[in-house]
Amino acid sequence: MEITGQARTAIEIPCCLCGVLILPNSANQCGACLAQQFDLKSILSKGPQGGDLIIHQCRRCRRYQHTESYFQEHEPESASLLALCLKNVPALSSSNSYRSNGLSSVTLLDASWIWTEPHSMRLKLRLTIRADVGESPRCVTVQQRVPIEFHVHWGQCKDCKREYTNRTWQAVVQLRLKRADGGKKGLVMLETAIARNNDIRKHVVGMETSRNGFDFYFMHLMHAASFSRFLGSVYPMKTKSTQKLVSEDIRNNSANIKHTTLCEIVPLSRNDLVICDKHAAQDGASVGRLTGRLALVNKVSSTLQLVDAAPARTNIHEAFADLHAERYWKGEKYYRIMMSPRRLVHFVVLDVELCVGNSYNDNKSNHSDGDGLTLYHGQSVVEKYALADIMVARASDASYEETFHCTSHLGNLLDIGDIVLGYDLVSSVLTGADEWSMNNSFNSSFQMPDVVLVKKVKSGGAMEEAVKGGDGDDGDKKSKVKSSGSKKKERRRKREKKKQKNIDKTFARMGFSGGKSSGGGGDNDDNLWEEERRAFEQDLEKDIELAAEFQSIVEKGKLDMEGEDIIEEQEIEEGKNDENDATSAEDPYQQSE
Repeated sequence: MEITGQARTAIEIPCCLCGVLILPNSANQCGACLAQQFDLKSILSKGPQGGDLIIHQCRRCRRYQHTESYFQEHEPESASLLALCLKNVPALSSSNSYRSNGLSSVTLLDASWIWTEPHSMRLKLRLTIRADVGESPRCVTVQQRVPIEFHVHWGQCKDCKREYTNRTWQAVVQLRLKRADGGKKGLVMLETAIARNNDIRKHVVGMETSRNGFDFYFMHLMHAASFSRFLGSVYPMKTKSTQKLVSEDIRNNSANIKHTTLCEIVPLSRNDLVICDKHAAQDGASVGRLTGRLALVNKVSSTLQLVDAAPARTNIHEAFADLHAERYWKGEKYYRIMMSPRRLVHFVVLDVELCVGNSYNDNKSNHSDGDGLTLYHGQSVVEKYALADIMVARASDASYEETFHCTSHLGNLLDIGDIVLGYDLVSSVLTGADEWSMNNSFNSSFQMPDVVLVKKVKSGGAMEEAVKGGDGDDGDKKSKVKSSGSKKKERRRKREKKKQKNIDKTFARMGFSGGKSSGGGGDNDDNLWEEERRAFEQDLEKDIELAAEFQSIVEKGKLDMEGEDIIEEQEIEEGKNDENDATSAEDPYQQSE
């Protein structure tokens, strides 16, 4: 403790309480007696109503309360959280609440944190305080280092209250994918993109699952629009917005409107074999040189990249074409899926010969393999795709008696002895609609290939399918004999429990805490979803280029959102300043005199 008062003199007086000789001051007391009489710790540790110091924190989002309606997130033991705690100490405010304790002013000189357990619900500070004891001008200045403690109480912010209250959202984004075979690969890709983008999830206040997709709920229309634009940058889709009037106030010229944004995903996924109808050009939905031919979906982003399934032996650039979402939905009936990746067959490459006249066939001097072929391994010397005549045989045929010849764009990727996945059009059984499409949709110059090669199977990455048994229910005790009605209820309960468990897993993968199901779906849909997700994760692990390409799409969506986040932060900051001006009339750091 340090006591400063009037100028030193040669006269000393005894302390009025303990009798120790001291220099005269207005209190006529020594430092020890003043410390006992004026306990700054008890004064600073009193709350607004005389109780403990309390700071409120939202239980769900972990934000701290600043005003009645404004909550903000702070890191543990940060400078911003320290400032908030100091604002909640009544003795440091400019009011005169401490005058009844014999103090004329309290000045804060320094503040620091005292470490506490993260789960203790306590915040401890060490303050250096200078206080004036007595009335001016004959006051005595006392300086102490005082520890104080805050109690953290749970509360609920305004946003979390709305989330747990029905019908409080203002906009909903409905994500839908409808395929005849029930494929979920597009939804799995979007699910992974959402899981890798933390910024896109922070405005989602609720989520539900349906048979063909998800529903995402938002408090503001601008957040829903930003979310739908991010989804459109990852996968091609059609967006349609509608609104519904819930209520209106004619006198105040205000209305409560619910906005719905429907995002319908293009039902084409990577490695699908697609029929491009020759009549698409009549409606302005052609896909260039691939119109009237059989195409393979090679790449998926904001647009679809198609490659000719039976390319001509000319320039490889003519074998590729881009299909935009607007053009697809304009002529949706002209693009039909002939085969999906579930029908891929393993083939063994017996011979590879690059096509003469191929624009990428200028690197034979650089070929280093024993047979004169230079394979693509990510180098810049050799292009990834090149046209080649390839002879293959089914991997299931041990003698390789039946061979197939085809022209493929995988010339720089395949070598003799490689395993490649492809579609076997010779032994495939097609439906009547597919046969009719093959007879009436292709150009007269198109010749149906026997085999369409899709992708090379990576070395050491053969498909491994682990057949897992049950969950180990053999150890359970045998239950009593149940009636048929009880057995049905038990089976229904187990199905619902399994379905909810799969839903919770989906939400956890996307970074959400939970959600609800709006009906639809079953065990088959859940198994299909898990199969598609597992296959996509394996593709990302095995194909480094695919993983890098997918990550670049996600990063591009983040960059597009930065400008919108800046505008949103400015609007929030303006609202925050308005609240602070209305609720805090004085600065708590101003020292009273």
